[in-house]
Amino acid sequence: MKRHVFFLIVIFFSSSSVFGQCPGCQYDTTCISNPAAPTMCPDTLPPGTAMIYYEEDLSFYMPAQFTDQGSGMNVTLDELIVTGVSGMPYGLQFESSSPTNIFYPASNPPITEHGCARFCGIPLIPGDYLITVYITANVTVLGIGQTEYDSFEIPITIYPNPSSNSSFTISNPVGCAPLTTNITTNYPSGGNPNYHYTWDFGNGNTSTLETPTTQTYTTPGTYYVSCDTEVDTLEYTLSEVTVVNSDCSDMSLGAPDYYIKIFEGTTEIFNNSSNYASNQVPATFTFTAISLNDVSYSIEVWDNDDFLGGGQPGDDHCGTVTFNGHTAGTHTLIDGACTVTFSINHAILTFSDTDSVVVYPTPQISLFEAVPNDTICDNDSLYLYVSGGDSWQWYMNGSGIQGATDSIYVPATDGAYSVVLSNSYGCMISSNNIYVAFLPSPPYPNFYQNGNLLFCTNTGYQYQWYLDGNPIAGADQQTYTITQSGYYTLELIASNGCSTFSTPYYAIVQTINEFDIADLQIFPNPVKDRVNLMGDYNQQYYRIIDVLGNIVQEGRIDGSSIDVSSLGCAAYFIQVMSPDKQYQATFVKE
Repeated sequence: MKRHVFFLIVIFFSSSSVFGQCPGCQYDTTCISNPAAPTMCPDTLPPGTAMIYYEEDLSFYMPAQFTDQGSGMNVTLDELIVTGVSGMPYGLQFESSSPTNIFYPASNPPITEHGCARFCGIPLIPGDYLITVYITANVTVLGIGQTEYDSFEIPITIYPNPSSNSSFTISNPVGCAPLTTNITTNYPSGGNPNYHYTWDFGNGNTSTLETPTTQTYTTPGTYYVSCDTEVDTLEYTLSEVTVVNSDCSDMSLGAPDYYIKIFEGTTEIFNNSSNYASNQVPATFTFTAISLNDVSYSIEVWDNDDFLGGGQPGDDHCGTVTFNGHTAGTHTLIDGACTVTFSINHAILTFSDTDSVVVYPTPQISLFEAVPNDTICDNDSLYLYVSGGDSWQWYMNGSGIQGATDSIYVPATDGAYSVVLSNSYGCMISSNNIYVAFLPSPPYPNFYQNGNLLFCTNTGYQYQWYLDGNPIAGADQQTYTITQSGYYTLELIASNGCSTFSTPYYAIVQTINEFDIADLQIFPNPVKDRVNLMGDYNQQYYRIIDVLGNIVQEGRIDGSSIDVSSLGCAAYFIQVMSPDKQYQATFVKE
């Protein structure tokens, strides 16, 4: 009877037979066993987390010569071929250190006795998985070449993702109205047409696109976004075959001893001839799931007629049925008198998740203005005012103004002024610009009295004379002849409309005889600080005029002297007006 030689050799690859997805594995040369035996390091894959990238390297030891622990026979491992894999977490890929997944341990030991595989990708579904890898081993035992079909299992756990939503990502889930955001799937198709998406964005928009258009939420509130993702790309598997009947028989030896062989095209991928069934039909064979591709497969039914073990030349061929590996469902196939039933399993993944978009209100500007207006004379003032928001920051010409954090701001120079308003949610809105302009005003008006004539020394302006605060009709020339005593004020008006007022000056009307100017006796002369007056001039009005005719100082005399310490060094005229006469003198300030 043929003996079974068991090998635990670990070699990984993608269930869809696509290689090269996880290159660069590094094997561990310390991964060995004593006595020599096939060994894997580690024997369990570390756990992963759904929707988080996973990568892990595995090392394996394939001794070219070892002793089978079950039979005690010396075994030479000539060739090992990986023929299939099942049970992998969806989203993961594998790549072994052999580009063909064929290993020749006995060709150049010890170099060829080590290998590795990388396990990588983004697992999608949490759970406990048991990966099954199918191998074909060509060995030499007692000088006789044999072929063994075997499989091994390795567990891995994928933990749930702590995120509340694993189906999609919202680029901007919280913000201020109007909120614009991009929503992308976490299950990209990579161009595979068997991915289907159903979106509801909570704002009245829906989509079936893999990459939906940008979404805008204009009204504050909470919006619920949902997505149903259907993935129809999982493997097709076969794990059970039932022989319903056939015309094979063992004659006087009883019921047929059925076993089956499964082929992908012309390559044998399963053979249970060493575990035949001595039963009446139906005879059911259950085995670890085989991953099926979109190609033609065949199932051969055999009757073991050799008491030494199945698979001998004398076995009877009972029938062969063929099918395509991607025809999911239960099948009953007939070849003459042979009837076989089996089911091809194919799952469709569905992911349904809901997440939220929170939109906060943006402050509104109900009023933004310059008071009294945005263009004024430089000797006047204006302020800027904004209504709305909870906090403010003012800007001039696009730059923030330090300390300008009130709803009112008083500008001092020309420029474009704006303000950014914020509320308690941190939402902001920027105003438009108000352009502030300050127009130049005329200089301070200078005039003096000569008799009853008031004469202004400023030229190039419009003039308006005032008496006791009231404009004098027709008094719009550079000079004005007074007809009554009182407080006179002069307004200079520029072409841009800006004006400047003098301080009130008390002028006294003089008679014709009083136009004679009497000499004023003063000392010392030159003077440093105070001018002393000879005579009783207490509380009389005086004024000091420079050589250009500008009044540089005026007021009432307090006592018998005048303080001139603030005047610059120059020659000046001093005039004193009494009720009946005007007195004048000249002095030098040193």
